[in-house]
Amino acid sequence: MRKGYLDTISLEELSGLVADSDQHAFNVLFDLLWDPMFAYAASLVLDSSIAKDLVQEVWIDYWQRREEVDIHNIKAYLYKAIRYRSYNALRNMKFNITQIEAANAVFIPSEVELEEDVIAMNNRIENVLATLPERCQEIFRLSRINQLSNREIALKLNISQRSVENQISLALRKLRREIPTAILCLL
Repeated sequence: MRKGYLDTISLEELSGLVADSDQHAFNVLFDLLWDPMFAYAASLVLDSSIAKDLVQEVWIDYWQRREEVDIHNIKAYLYKAIRYRSYNALRNMKFNITQIEAANAVFIPSEVELEEDVIAMNNRIENVLATLPERCQEIFRLSRINQLSNREIALKLNISQRSVENQISLALRKLRREIPTAILCLL
C-alpha cells in the first residue's frame, strides 16, 4: 500500500489494518495519535518522562495484542489505556505538595470516552427498542427522536392520542427495566 492512501483513511480502518499486522498502518496511526496521547498522559501524571514511558507502553501493548483485541473505536481504546496506566503510575508515586495541588487543578474532559459511552448507550437503547412491537417503536421514535407531541403523532398515524400515550408508556417501562435509570435521564 502507498503511504498516501493510508494518510486518507479513518482511524478505525487503520486499526483494522493493524489487526492484520500492517506495520505501515501502525506507524501512520502512531504518528497521528502520539502527540495528543502524550499531552493527555502528561496532564495526568505531570511528568513528561513518565508520560512518554506510559504512552510508549500503551503502543507496545497495542501492537503485541493487535490480533486479540476487538476494537471499535481505536482512539477511545488508546485513551482509556493511557488513563489506566497513568492512574496506576500515580498510585505508585510519592508526591510533593506542588504536584498534589497541580493534579487537583487539572481537569481534562475525555471527549473520546464520552463519545464511546454515548455510542454504547445508544446501542443498548436501540437493542431494547428492537424488542418492542413495530408500531410501538415507531411511536416512541416519533415522540422522543422527532420530538412530536402525542397529538401530532395521533394525527399523523390516524390513531387516538390515548393509544399514543399507552405505546410510549410501554416503551418507557421496557427501557426502565432493561437500562439503568441514569441512562434514561438522557431520553
